[in-house]
Amino acid sequence: MRDSLPCFVSVVLTTACAVSACFLSATALAAGAVPAGAVAAGPRPDATAALDAQVLDTARAALLDQAQQAGLIAPELQLTQPAPRARPACPAGWDVALLDSRSLMRLRLVARCTDDAARVPPQDFLLRATLSAEVLVVTQGVASGQPVTEDQLQLQRRDISQTPDALSTLEPGLAARSTLRPGQLLQKRLLAAAIVVKRGDTVRIQASRGGVSVEGAGEALDSGARQGVIRVRNNASGRVIQARVLDSGLVEPAELR
Repeated sequence: MRDSLPCFVSVVLTTACAVSACFLSATALAAGAVPAGAVAAGPRPDATAALDAQVLDTARAALLDQAQQAGLIAPELQLTQPAPRARPACPAGWDVALLDSRSLMRLRLVARCTDDAARVPPQDFLLRATLSAEVLVVTQGVASGQPVTEDQLQLQRRDISQTPDALSTLEPGLAARSTLRPGQLLQKRLLAAAIVVKRGDTVRIQASRGGVSVEGAGEALDSGARQGVIRVRNNASGRVIQARVLDSGLVEPAELR
């Protein structure tokens, strides 16, 4: 009897350990702490984080490139992913592309696994961006139709997430399309080419061809900006021609180009 007691104790302990192991395993499963081998087919946190980082880098590079092409000075960008979620793994790597950047509040990107044989579905992403830059702000009021000059403007850092046509530089020869007020952000849509020839103005008609230049006087029948085409009456012949505005008081026959 005494000889069988250790064996009995051993059996009890083995059974208890087995039950305990099952209990701990069930508890771990309920808590989500599943061994890596049990979820080999599921998404890995490190793979998800790496793809999220790649998506953010792609969006940041594309948007900053757009900002530089637009001539914005010192653009700064912040990106957020509203609803991050687990993503599948793609051992061969991802190809990420920006699909839609019309609204910084709703950037659309897609990531495609470069290994077609892996049969990993494309992953869609929605991001939000905040963009700021050194842009021009009106410091002196400008009446509608009046030329806009640099001494009426000042560079300030502003959030331009909702104003994609904000300007950091001013091209010469532009006028206010409507009245501009101090503190207003200068936008491309608020500007138009300045009128340099007004209806009724006396203009010089300049025609050059084959090294020969001829000039005559005329009367502008329309108003126009530089490179605009207006009607001009030749004072000598009385003929009305289509003329391109070269500068204030100077035009050329439009047919010469």
